[in-house]
Amino acid sequence: MLDGTLGNSFFERFLEAREDSRGNSISSRSIAMQSVIRLREVTFDRFCSFYWPHFNSNLTKKLDGSRVFTEIISHIKGGLQTGECIDRKLSYEGYCLLAESRTSTLNKEKREIVYTLFEAYEKMKSERGEYDLGDLVNDIHHRLKEGKYKGDQMDFVYIDEVQDLSMRQISLFKYICQNVDEGFTFAGDTAQTIARGVDFRFQDIRFLFYKEFLSARTSVKLGKGLVSEIKQLKQNFRTHAGVLDLAQSVIDILYCYFIHSIDKLEPEISLISGEAPILLESGSDESAIVTIFGDTGTSGNIAGFGANQVILVRDDYSKNEICEYVGKNALVLTIVECKGLEFQDVLLYNFFGTSPLKD
Repeated sequence: MLDGTLGNSFFERFLEAREDSRGNSISSRSIAMQSVIRLREVTFDRFCSFYWPHFNSNLTKKLDGSRVFTEIISHIKGGLQTGECIDRKLSYEGYCLLAESRTSTLNKEKREIVYTLFEAYEKMKSERGEYDLGDLVNDIHHRLKEGKYKGDQMDFVYIDEVQDLSMRQISLFKYICQNVDEGFTFAGDTAQTIARGVDFRFQDIRFLFYKEFLSARTSVKLGKGLVSEIKQLKQNFRTHAGVLDLAQSVIDILYCYFIHSIDKLEPEISLISGEAPILLESGSDESAIVTIFGDTGTSGNIAGFGANQVILVRDDYSKNEICEYVGKNALVLTIVECKGLEFQDVLLYNFFGTSPLKD
């Protein structure tokens, strides 16, 4: 929405043979633009497949691709301090200085390696004519500062699933709503972050809101210009206690080993009783899916599997692998695809075994 209010789109620069395309119809240009958006974006999967293997192996062996991508998108190009940087990214010195923060989980030595990999990534990305989310967001920020937002103004803005946005993305909302005293509501759950490359905490968003939304616009009215406290909604209305207890046990592990990476909240409760999830393990070396579904493939039906049942997998590779066994007998979705959906029965297949961090 914001990109479309600022004249030429950010994506115009990526259109090949731009001079030749000016004479084309609006529909053909729209198709070309959609192709650019889809094919030129460096997502996490693209980063790991087409960039990570080409970096200096002496550097990459000390870190994992997921962590480096997150540092680039959420801190170097999309963090709290990025808005103060003239060139839209933290400097080498500024990024390494973050190691002194009490919430930092990377020491100075590893930050030096991350920034070296970031510079190699930026050079490679430029040579390939590609972009990432940080490039788009920072370009919109730059154009909004140079010009003026010409779209519709909102009286109130409600953002759900805010944990899947970087700080720089959230900062963009200040341009579309002037009601900074009481016009914004942010809701989300850091334990449900599914966007790759996003490192989010609610404490960070409180600091961001005060710094970029309120600091220059504080109302003189009594009680205005203050950032409200974080309010936790503890009761879960759609998940039974057995699932919540298992989920909390995983969150407790995150708190223990990554204390500054997730908000410390009270455990969720449910008035619905239920048993804990069951662990299914194949008694032989064959896949558990083969054990359950046998050789049905695309023929026949499996009793009990329908629209209210789903098999969840980590990524598209695992999804394609499972679909070869189950065919159309069961719905197979990735974690991203199932976000917001509800099922009566869920089979989470080999989730930890397919983790890129298993080694």
